[in-house]
Amino acid sequence: MKGIPTVLITVSPEVSAQMRPPRALYPKGFKIGNSLGQPGMRDLQKKVLRDALALLTQNTRPGETITIEYPEYGEQHEPPRVKKLGT
Repeated sequence: MKGIPTVLITVSPEVSAQMRPPRALYPKGFKIGNSLGQPGMRDLQKKVLRDALALLTQNTRPGETITIEYPEYGEQHEPPRVKKLGT
């Protein structure tokens, strides 16, 4: 309402649609708490974020949700291990 463009990344498009955000991205199949992807999946997280920011340049209708599938999200992935200090 103040002219600041926003993008909602949602894992629950049905609920988000009721709020009619100016633009929304639904990464299909992502779980609650993984809006950008699973922990440690940096490349995927950057990809989702870039796709969300790209919506700022598209003409979307309020309440419209853009759905994008990210097959790499469903793959088995183990986050990188963090080295402990002193070992």
